[in-house]
Amino acid sequence: MSSKRNSSGWSRLTDYESESGEKHPMLLHAAGVATIAAACTNAGNALALTVIMLLLCVGMSVVYMYERGEYRQPMRSVVYLVPSALLACGCGLLLNAVSPVCADSIAMYLPVAAADSLVLARLQPDAPFVSPSRALPEALGLWWMYAVMALPIGALRELLAIGTLFGLRVFFNVGAQGLTLPFAGFLLLGFGLAIWQSRKDSAVR
Repeated sequence: MSSKRNSSGWSRLTDYESESGEKHPMLLHAAGVATIAAACTNAGNALALTVIMLLLCVGMSVVYMYERGEYRQPMRSVVYLVPSALLACGCGLLLNAVSPVCADSIAMYLPVAAADSLVLARLQPDAPFVSPSRALPEALGLWWMYAVMALPIGALRELLAIGTLFGLRVFFNVGAQGLTLPFAGFLLLGFGLAIWQSRKDSAVR
């Protein structure tokens, strides 16, 4: 069982995990869903968002190491949201310098990423305590759950829509342009999560 913020001691669980630790955060909290479904329309976008989410998750774990659950609302929200927003803005500027086309296509989703529940896991009111030494591994674990969904979905959508991968021609154009629309992203994400959960359930049995 995960412990509440007003309890004492440390816990290794996060509120993204079920009692058995088998649930995916996207199933429990729709974490990361918006950016994957709407912005990961090709492998390049998916890779860029995955790197940005890594920086955001790690950045917020550093904030937690400093904050350690000691601030009360509303100051606690400020302590997390301001660095998250600034980091997302910095990532956007850096991406624009490296790849302006990619930056233009995902810029509108950076504020969504900055406020995503994966990034702000430590800000959740019922998030249990974790020791500072566990904050970074927890952040990397949450980010990994995002990466294993975002990267395959982005690559699959690009392959089936225009027949390329990272802009390089792989095979003929299938012409499934509808896969670049958000609804297709939600469908693919739903199938991916169903497969993930079924494999976890089979492993438990």
